[in-house]
Amino acid sequence: MAFERRFLRELPFGTCVGVALPEGAFELPAGLHPEEAAFARALPEARRAGWVGGRVALRAALAAIGVEAPEPILATARGAPRLPPEAVGSVSHKRTIAVALAARAPAPRATVGIDVEELRPLRADIARRVLTADELADLPAPGPAREAAVLLYFSAKEAIYKALDPWVQRFVAFDEAMLGRAPGGTLEARLALARGEGPFSVEVLAISSQDLGVDDLIVVAARIGRVSTGPRAG
Repeated sequence: MAFERRFLRELPFGTCVGVALPEGAFELPAGLHPEEAAFARALPEARRAGWVGGRVALRAALAAIGVEAPEPILATARGAPRLPPEAVGSVSHKRTIAVALAARAPAPRATVGIDVEELRPLRADIARRVLTADELADLPAPGPAREAAVLLYFSAKEAIYKALDPWVQRFVAFDEAMLGRAPGGTLEARLALARGEGPFSVEVLAISSQDLGVDDLIVVAARIGRVSTGPRAG
């Protein structure tokens, strides 16, 4: 069924919802705002399902956290979903699924990002284009495990960039976010922003396909906040 919910999970960074995308022609779901429906109809067919699925998932995530969204959720000037002021959120989609992450806007302010990737053989080795030298050195030997690790790091960086964009309002290069493994095997990240913005705290969370009840997906969430440096002496 088009836009059927695949999962709803409470995460440390918010509520994550995934919906299935249709493979062919489809009718717009009734839950869209009329302005969202009009926007979707004007999109190229290749983009329509992913955009609609992202809004369906995002509205479900907002409802799950008790945030009403009576206005259309279109896009900001930076291309992110324009959300009610009491919420932060992010969307991502691939060929078969769209995911959204939403949370109540915390105080102090923090922003979130989400990315989904299909776990599949890579058509080309993107590792040297998206990873730093240290990240490359941490990769397994060539094979499926290496490709999965590359996709995981790529997905984590995409989620970080989405969470970071409201703060820096610019394109962030792949080498400005660096990833590694904590002693327990979880992901950890640090930023080295070329223009010196911040400082920011950055957290990343990889959600396994098994936890979501779906196959062959990588889903990574990120949360970013500003670090208080306190009053300057003197």
